Amino acid sequence: MRIWGLALALLVGCASEPAPPAPASPSPTPAAASATPAAAALDGPVATPRSSGIRLAPASELPAGAREKALSALAAVVDREAADPRNAWALAHGLLARGPSFVATDGRLARDVLVADFLEEGPSFPRTRGDVRVEPHEDLILKSLVEAGVALDEPIGAKGPPLRALVEASQGAFTPSHDEGQTSIFPDGNDAPWSVQAWCQAAASGGATTWTSAAGPASLEDAAGSLLSLLERETHPVRAAAARGVPVTKNKQDIFRYTCGGAHLFQGVEACLAAGWPQQEGARSRFATLAGLYLYRVPSETTMVDQALTQYPQLAILLINQDVKFLGHLLESLGKAQRDGLWTPANGERQLLDQAEARLLQDVVQLQKLGAYEPGTMSQLAGEPQTFQMYLDLVGDAAHALRGLEIQAALR
Repeated sequence: MRIWGLALALLVGCASEPAPPAPASPSPTPAAASATPAAAALDGPVATPRSSGIRLAPASELPAGAREKALSALAAVVDREAADPRNAWALAHGLLARGPSFVATDGRLARDVLVADFLEEGPSFPRTRGDVRVEPHEDLILKSLVEAGVALDEPIGAKGPPLRALVEASQGAFTPSHDEGQTSIFPDGNDAPWSVQAWCQAAASGGATTWTSAAGPASLEDAAGSLLSLLERETHPVRAAAARGVPVTKNKQDIFRYTCGGAHLFQGVEACLAAGWPQQEGARSRFATLAGLYLYRVPSETTMVDQALTQYPQLAILLINQDVKFLGHLLESLGKAQRDGLWTPANGERQLLDQAEARLLQDVVQLQKLGAYEPGTMSQLAGEPQTFQMYLDLVGDAAHALRGLEIQAALR
């Protein structure tokens, strides 16, 4: 298991966004990888690297049955691993992938388990409970409940409060910053998307659009507008690279320091615009530009993984799942934007989306072949502190990939 020590150093998880294992470059002659040289000296089992033929290829070139195999593998992971009633974070992801009727392995609805077993006074969910991770980002579970379509005014479970009470408690606890020189009203921009998305989607179902926060009057217009501006500012290196027609370089800064590479920040903005906020002129066109910039990252991100796989095949499971993480979130995010009428891919963009989907499907099939999704493998990863984050990534990324593929299929 020594290999997982390096894996942790290279991991691009949804809890953080550390340095990538190799430089990003979509050019035909990519620069040499810069992963830690010590990787080559690690002992332990060496996973078979994926075929060098797995690249950005047309969807028409998918191996026979790849789509069905991939969807089946992802569904199995979500239904088995995300249904653990002891793991609130996993339950929230299962809820997103499967909807409000998702059932935990103890027979209760996942939403009822979350409220009955993890909700605290406030009402709100804690970051952790002992050694159990509940929601590493504030309002992650609240956002999952709202996005999954749980009704605002029906009690959750036998004794739980209505969802509206949780939304109002979140809004009341919000402490916007209005200090001079601040570029955002959010004390922590990486912690804001889940809350703001929950407020926007709740408002679309009759929730409040203005309220009294911990710092005084607050509004959905201000929150959603600030989130859009934050996404624009943090995307500036991608915008600059696209303007010059050069590869995007990941640097642990800007959008790359955000959870899942900024996917949740993007989805928060998308959900708010789909719900009608901010209402300022030009907001939708600004977002459409950001959607195109998100897609522009695909060649750089995937080439980075290919470079690292060539040098460090013993990290195949870790690296291929980085691909699943990026592509699954991308297809989900851009699929929502297209579904909600906020962005329409041009011909070249449509082709790149199809290629990204084909690569994601092949990634999932490859992970299945490597045994990553086997119950025994996942149990072993979940049982060791040094590999628990890898376990969470496999589960969470499977949920987002499944949702992304389903949205893309519905669009077709």
